[in-house]
Amino acid sequence: MARALITPVALTKTGYNLSDSSDFTVMGTGAGNGVQFAFDSHDFIVLKNGTGGDAVYTFKILPETKYSDFGVTLPDDTITVATTKTWVRPLSVIFRQTDGKVYVDCDVAASILVLSP
Repeated sequence: MARALITPVALTKTGYNLSDSSDFTVMGTGAGNGVQFAFDSHDFIVLKNGTGGDAVYTFKILPETKYSDFGVTLPDDTITVATTKTWVRPLSVIFRQTDGKVYVDCDVAASILVLSP
């Protein structure tokens, strides 16, 4: 299984009903099986864990030659979301891959939504 391409959902001037949203994508589990989407520094990521245990979301960080030339590797960024909880985070340029996308994986079949203002 490969990463699924998802499209951001527009946040309207009147708001967005996050509680009842059917726009969340249930993620495939394991490395390389999550989601990908176009990077936009204005977007927000909503992580929603409806599983029976913690969900660990992994935001892939692109290795940079200026560090790897010196044997330094940057770890991917992880966020643990407890069961039945929802977490919102802004995007950072450190998550943008060479193809202009962001890659996010998860260790369980939790959900994700990209909101675009």
